Amino acid sequence: MRRLIISTLIMLFAAIEVHAQAAADSPEQKLAEEFLSRLNALDDWYLSVDGKEEGVEQLVNSMMELYAPDVLAEVPPHDKDQIGPVMLRGSENVRKWVDRIARSQVRLNYLIKRQTDGPTGDYEGWRLVYSTKLPWGGTGIAFQIIGVWSLREDRRRFTAPGSVFIQYGPDGKIHRLRLLLGEIDEVAPL
Repeated sequence: MRRLIISTLIMLFAAIEVHAQAAADSPEQKLAEEFLSRLNALDDWYLSVDGKEEGVEQLVNSMMELYAPDVLAEVPPHDKDQIGPVMLRGSENVRKWVDRIARSQVRLNYLIKRQTDGPTGDYEGWRLVYSTKLPWGGTGIAFQIIGVWSLREDRRRFTAPGSVFIQYGPDGKIHRLRLLLGEIDEVAPL
């Protein structure tokens, strides 16, 4: 009887682990991670010995591969005096926004916020990505993030909680993006 209970528990834990791994490897999870991976990579370029920017165009092009030509994006402003989000129409306007991030920010680190079910002692948590099939085709995903970045000019560091809402069309490209950042705080060294 004891062996039966132990065997049943082992199989139950194995099934839970397989289910958890399947959720982590879902196509929607991969879409969210790909988006953040390319966003975080925008600062992976350098200045050559003669002062030329090396690799910035390739990184911007890589990010732009995700977008449809008629993309509609709502993004946070770069201008400190502007209140509210910026609405960008078309991939050329989104390209300007992406290029500005690449040239003005360093140490980009946007992460999917992890979540647990209460005080369970599980500090790692899950990276939740919510998804739905869109009535016109494609998939919509949403997830919470924590953004951390530094300004290239003076290396001041900032952080903000936020959320991302993305609508992928049947072509696999982003047709709508909404990137919201909450209260942006400057990180001060102790």
